Amino acid sequence: MAARSLEYRHLEVFRAIMRSGTATGAGLMLGMSQPAVSRLLSQTEALAGFALFERIRGRLVPTPLAHALHEEAERVFIGVEEISALTQRLRLRAPRRIVIASIPVLTLSVLPGASVSWREAKRAETLSVHSRTTGGVLGMVASRQADIGLTTGGPRVPGLRSVLLARARAFCAMAAGHRLAGKAVVQAADLHGEPYIALSREEGRQALVDGALEGSGARPAELVECRMTTGAAAMAAAGAGVTVIDAFAAAPFLGAGLVLRPFEPAVTVEYHLLWPDEVPDSFGRDILLQAIRKAARAVAGRVERHRGQA
Repeated sequence: MAARSLEYRHLEVFRAIMRSGTATGAGLMLGMSQPAVSRLLSQTEALAGFALFERIRGRLVPTPLAHALHEEAERVFIGVEEISALTQRLRLRAPRRIVIASIPVLTLSVLPGASVSWREAKRAETLSVHSRTTGGVLGMVASRQADIGLTTGGPRVPGLRSVLLARARAFCAMAAGHRLAGKAVVQAADLHGEPYIALSREEGRQALVDGALEGSGARPAELVECRMTTGAAAMAAAGAGVTVIDAFAAAPFLGAGLVLRPFEPAVTVEYHLLWPDEVPDSFGRDILLQAIRKAARAVAGRVERHRGQA
């Protein structure tokens, strides 16, 4: 009898195709024949009620609905993998592992310093860091696949504690030698016609900048939209154009020649710490939160010192 709902094997095949791009490649990953993969994919699409892939020149190209399904399916596999890892740690009597879900900008800027403080505290627990989008962080913490989340300000989620980690004012960022680097303050109107690296519209980052641009008459020449804020910082440091980012996105690239100038009108980004409500602290959560806060303050201070020397 045909399955009436998606089963784990369907999701496994779907995930393998998303990773490999072909039924043959998925078969190699899973130890299955290509016809078996194709048959399971057909079942998956029939059960889902919509097409997951377009067949283009021998490759399976995911549809937008497939990308949405993949993001949710990954949580299932993360959960299974975490359970498998947990059973192994219990078998070996290994220390508890603390799962941190973080947006990439904080993974690169804040968590390195926090991990040093955690090591210096001589804690037995180990850290497992998962970089995700804002929605992915919320999903992992809400489903208790992560013990702590680091993200930008977003909607309140029932069952989650949310406290402010940092409130960061954004700068106009560019490569050394750029004409705007000579200005003490960059006004929104100064960006008119400038090659511009836009931030993620999906996560609302660019909307903050667009709000500042309104009324200035400025129309930057958008070069690219970069979903990762740190990616936008890297492109600006390389001389691709200007962007508007905060200290946490800029910090990893201060040594790469990135120049920061105050931007007006002000654009402010909030970052938050999340954890499941009513879950007891069984792993030194307060100590880890203190380490993360300390690291965030250190990043902000380092960027201010750099600006003072520029």
